[in-house]
Amino acid sequence: MKNWSGHIYFNDDFQWKEIEKAFPEIWELVVSETKQNAEDIQYDQISLELNLAEIRKNQKPIGYIKEGVRFRLVFPSDTLEMIVYRGVLSEEIRDLTESISKILKNKKIKHRVDYDKMILYEIRKRRK
Repeated sequence: MKNWSGHIYFNDDFQWKEIEKAFPEIWELVVSETKQNAEDIQYDQISLELNLAEIRKNQKPIGYIKEGVRFRLVFPSDTLEMIVYRGVLSEEIRDLTESISKILKNKKIKHRVDYDKMILYEIRKRRK
């Protein structure tokens, strides 16, 4: 099944610092889908450290939102949520989201998963 986006919702009592141990593995899953040169790898390492610094302060991470990548990892400002999206319908969204969910389950982080809940895609659907 093809999806636009995968959504991981955390419980109301969730603290961002809870994902510190899981985040590097989640990051690697998302980043590994991108063809990279040495400069990109260095940029991504710095971005990972910036994200981890925010998590250690119990703040929402910045995410992986670089231009020209296959997948993005987004943390909306108004919810306890992590979104994986590609910008086009893709079977890989579900696989990647399920892999992230598995990492979170292994770290005993409570969450639930849903798909295709981005407002942008709702607007697109209404226009068709």
